[in-house]
Amino acid sequence: MSALLTTLTLAALAAAPTPAVSSNPVTAPSVTWTLDTLQPTGRAVITPGARLTRPTLRLTGSGAALTVTGSTGCSPLTGQAALKGQALVLRGVQGGTSDRCTDAALSLREDYLRLLNTTTRYDLSGDTLILSGGAGRLTFTRTGGAMTQTPTDSLDGTWQMRVTPGPAGPERGQAALRFTFNGLKVTVAGLTGCNTVTASGALVGPQVVLGPVMSTRRMCPGTAGVSENRLLGLLRAPLTTERQGAALVLRGQSGQLTLTRVPAPAPTGSVTPDPAATYTLTRLNGQPAPQTLRPVTLTFKDGRLGGSDGCNSVGGAYVIRAGRVELGGGLTSTRMACADQPDLGFQSFFEQRPTLSVQGSTLILKTAEDTWEFQAR
Repeated sequence: MSALLTTLTLAALAAAPTPAVSSNPVTAPSVTWTLDTLQPTGRAVITPGARLTRPTLRLTGSGAALTVTGSTGCSPLTGQAALKGQALVLRGVQGGTSDRCTDAALSLREDYLRLLNTTTRYDLSGDTLILSGGAGRLTFTRTGGAMTQTPTDSLDGTWQMRVTPGPAGPERGQAALRFTFNGLKVTVAGLTGCNTVTASGALVGPQVVLGPVMSTRRMCPGTAGVSENRLLGLLRAPLTTERQGAALVLRGQSGQLTLTRVPAPAPTGSVTPDPAATYTLTRLNGQPAPQTLRPVTLTFKDGRLGGSDGCNSVGGAYVIRAGRVELGGGLTSTRMACADQPDLGFQSFFEQRPTLSVQGSTLILKTAEDTWEFQAR
């Protein structure tokens, strides 16, 4: 089936009129694309090590008659490609002899060739090119040639969902999401109804494109499950960004989200908690902590945050900058379903980089909206 779809796509591209000269900056003869990261489907993002020569890619020509050249990092790259709109199909891409490739370079070479040969789409934002397809995603940076940089810093920061208008959106009040923009990087965390969700992706031109959307698997009662599935479907497709005054609107094929910027919490002095201590949540927004299956706990040790969100074990790397807890790549979590207990929004809380202070045996984490108070034990 995959081979048939590729053949049909190539045939459709070949049938399109081919302009004499391509004006697409992706295929400009002077532009070389240097690999930044690759992400095979179902695997974490891979960044080539400092000792490896980064692969490169050049696409020249136009329409259905593109020539592919470059390097795998340890051998020359050759092949053909066809381009129409956002569709880009690479075919017969080869890496020449691998006699001079070290083991590490050979592994990178094989992943690179496999992802190139399954590419079906490209997205261009300023100097960043993303190729994606059935096997995963490749991200490149332009080296050489003149292009216009697309400004993205105006979205930097955290945005929260305010309303989800339209019949295809989830019911109001059932979902609470936060989108954090950092240059071209986008992360999402929060509630889609009765389940927590996390995802990461990129700002590709005017669109937010997320990778795998990870969600817990609790059964939602009544119509909440239908609304939640609609929202998950919305997140799993590209979302077009549009600024409307102070609001940010994300539009997809099945609905839209309206977001407002979350004010950054005022920084406090840098404080490092006792690495030997385990902290237990005792108060939430001035009220006693809600009853959970397990105590909500945190530990800070050797740059790692660990503990429990009341149901699942969580962990991740962290640093403290200007008094705020910053996660290096988000939190990982087990996936146990805990029925009939409140979800505290643990993931989304830490996505907001809460301020941290320690007063004796009390640790306080605070965002613009929430204050969590822990006691050392």
